[in-house]
Amino acid sequence: MLRIFFLELLGWSTVATAFLGVYVAHYGAPLESVPAHLRVALLPLLALAAIRLAMARIVPAKWARMVIAALAAWLIGGLLAYYALVLIGLEAWGRVISWDLITSYAGQLPMLADALGLSLAACVAGVVGAYLAIAVLLRLYLRSHDWADMLARRLSPAMLGCVAGAAALVLAIEIYRIATDAGGAIGEPVSLTLRPLEGARDLQGHAVDALRARALDAAEDHERARYVPARSARRRNVILIVVDALRADHMGLFGYSRDTTPHLSALARSDALVGAVELHATCASSFCGLLSIASSRFVHQFSERPITLQEALKRYGYRVHLLLSGDHTTYYGLKHVYGNVDSYIDGHDGRASSYINDDALLLDRLAAFPAWDGVPVMVQLHLMSAHPLGKREASMAKYTPAASYLVQHGEPNERATNYYDNGVLQADATIDDALTLLKAKGYLQDAVVAITADHGEALGEHGLFQHANSAHEEVLRVPFVLLAYGGERGGRLSKPRFASQVDIAPTLLRELAMPAPATWKGTALQDAAPRDFIAFQERWDIGLYDLRDEVTIWKYWLNSKTREEFVFELNRDPGEQFNRVSTAPSELRREWRRRVLSEQTVTSKRRVSQDIDLD
Repeated sequence: MLRIFFLELLGWSTVATAFLGVYVAHYGAPLESVPAHLRVALLPLLALAAIRLAMARIVPAKWARMVIAALAAWLIGGLLAYYALVLIGLEAWGRVISWDLITSYAGQLPMLADALGLSLAACVAGVVGAYLAIAVLLRLYLRSHDWADMLARRLSPAMLGCVAGAAALVLAIEIYRIATDAGGAIGEPVSLTLRPLEGARDLQGHAVDALRARALDAAEDHERARYVPARSARRRNVILIVVDALRADHMGLFGYSRDTTPHLSALARSDALVGAVELHATCASSFCGLLSIASSRFVHQFSERPITLQEALKRYGYRVHLLLSGDHTTYYGLKHVYGNVDSYIDGHDGRASSYINDDALLLDRLAAFPAWDGVPVMVQLHLMSAHPLGKREASMAKYTPAASYLVQHGEPNERATNYYDNGVLQADATIDDALTLLKAKGYLQDAVVAITADHGEALGEHGLFQHANSAHEEVLRVPFVLLAYGGERGGRLSKPRFASQVDIAPTLLRELAMPAPATWKGTALQDAAPRDFIAFQERWDIGLYDLRDEVTIWKYWLNSKTREEFVFELNRDPGEQFNRVSTAPSELRREWRRRVLSEQTVTSKRRVSQDIDLD
């Protein structure tokens, strides 16, 4: 009997241990998360044991085994499904999936399956079939390996009740501990699922230690106290449109062979255009990309209380409205960063009536806006049309055959490229619809419109699809289009040799004749001021662009997990096909290495500095 019990315990633990091996070795979770999660993972087994003991003397053995087999199959399937979701979350966007996100998509399975190009009926049939198979195998196993039935025969009913009660009491205590304990601080995945904001930045590899965070926060608070709005400011409306996963090189506006942006291209030929340039994102994921746009900071300079573009405009009496497709509340944890705004809606708020990633939600909200009353406003839109999870309209399927690339690996292919380009085409149409609505309500009488992206998208280059999985150019190059309607204009955008996402907020304030906060790290693109370095980071890949040479643009990054180094000469090798790490000047490599390790995140620095000789 004891042998059977311990074999079950070992089998259950093996599943959790296999997951933890990947969680720690591949995704860099702290070792402290291993015992913490094993303790949590054993709770379903403890619950099952308590139920088995409670049923042993009450329900006939035949029926008890059927119930236990059905329940155990549900628990095993649930555990495996949870582990799969955690790994998908870590692989796709660098974070443990939150409970709110699970419930959000669980209520929208038909729309999610449609967005992924999957048959919901086939998926349900597969899940049900797998469940029944596990239940049947467990039923056969329990015929000759039911330790609870063996124990019930040896104990009196009173003693058996005490054992079952003790197991239930331990289970209740452990559940209470999980509900109240800050296990997320050490990376335990279940705690992070229940309390996602506890470890969001650490698990993305975009963390700073507590001392540095406090110093950055103090500098921000000092600037808040001394910042004085300019009396000569031009308080024009600001419309900021961020298209998730939008690549500049797949836009007709930027020379792409396909006319994927007919509306934007038409605007670029009009008098409204102030400038259209390519920028480089600070990372390849939404969390830090959106935060860099809002706070004009590189990843290693993030603080908990940044002065954002939204906050700066509030100083000038602006009303701020955020209309965001996608679930920024739980998926990115950015809602608190945006601060005190006048109205906020994202896919989390509208999920009961529409798909989380449906941009139609934003158009419906804009249609309900009142006519502009003359008070300056900032309206920020976040579009998901180009994102692989965004809802696609059949009317926008111009390029065929097309299929979602969400689960693809390997080389570029026509179906994936067509699917993405259709998304860009839909984003362009959505932008046109949004601007038409804003114009009809008077918001474009005197306005600045900025269109950009939080990051790019991989379409098979370097064997990768999606984003948040590398530091290659396809996931870092993003567009920036600045338009102006009515009112007094600032200067046109210069054609910078190289610019960054952190330059967006200062550029907008320059157009409005407003000084940028001193803590911002970007520069206004109306200036042609050169810079020496631009930083970037994506999880373990931490790097920089060296712009000091008038001819050569060097790109360097270091993988803090594998200790590999990558060097590309972008002006000669824009596709990053040839790693020049062995032929680049050694003195430059040493300088890049020192700079990256000194400026990037503390977590990554510790992981690397032990293994790489800085000299």
